[in-house]
Amino acid sequence: MRAQRLEKLLEMHAENPAESFVLYALGMEYLGVNQLDEAALFFERCIVADPQNISTYYQLGLLNYRIGQEAKALVYLERGISLIDPIKENKTYLEFKSLMEEISFE
Repeated sequence: MRAQRLEKLLEMHAENPAESFVLYALGMEYLGVNQLDEAALFFERCIVADPQNISTYYQLGLLNYRIGQEAKALVYLERGISLIDPIKENKTYLEFKSLMEEISFE
């Protein structure tokens, strides 16, 4: 099933390489099979295509934290949290803050 999703997403990406939804979905698929370099590549492309995509900053922060790149993780998380309205998007804001605190206290 995952291989079919990945194949379909790659076809969609070939048709429209700047589509942020497809870029994010490809990043998540590669993350799911632990191909972290590929995941990071598509997440970074997603940010270029859609700099307001808050979820992508979180995923890049988490990914970089997982591979021991804490400073880089914090950069992505800080960029993402700067786009969040803490009142309207409180849950998202708290998720970012929690991960940032976890990274900072290590």
